Amino acid sequence: MIELIGYAASALVAVSLLTSNVLRLRVLNLAGALVFVVYAAMAGVWPVLAVNAFIAVIDAWHIIRLKSRADIFKLMPVGPGDPLLANFLAYYARGVWQFFPEFDLKALKDPRCVFILRNLMPVGLFVYTEEAPEIRVHLDFVVEDYRDLKSARFLFNKGLHPDMFKGFSCLRASAGSEQHAGYLRRLGFAEDPPGSGIFRRPV
Repeated sequence: MIELIGYAASALVAVSLLTSNVLRLRVLNLAGALVFVVYAAMAGVWPVLAVNAFIAVIDAWHIIRLKSRADIFKLMPVGPGDPLLANFLAYYARGVWQFFPEFDLKALKDPRCVFILRNLMPVGLFVYTEEAPEIRVHLDFVVEDYRDLKSARFLFNKGLHPDMFKGFSCLRASAGSEQHAGYLRRLGFAEDPPGSGIFRRPV
């Protein structure tokens, strides 16, 4: 039993090192350190307990710091032919394809492209078309290190962008995977009609 706890702690620490998201890394590493503390206490290995207790405190401090940090968000509209847009899509092509396999900017008629800036860094891209009374979402992509919903909640906050949503009644998005469907539900979208893979949310 003690050995199994040790293996579980090792697995958590190993998994934490495989993620590029800093907050997720800290949370997994904290969990691994706490399990190691339990393991060391049961096995009577006090140096291991002391080191992992210290690691747990450091991880907890970083998590609190990351959670309480005030980020500055802005939206930056760009044209479909903007070089920054082309480079962003090329660099993150694999991630875009993973969640939006049917996305093709060139096939869209009059697309609106908006970068989500976080502390002046372009961390997300929102591409939509105006199909009154709906805004149809074709791409809502955020780079992996910043997928904590803060960018999305800023983007879909009508009070912060009244001109962007003026004259429209709802947002419409298609879910390409269960993971994407879960993301939409967390943001207040509902599948309409049920089982269709199409999600809507009032503006």
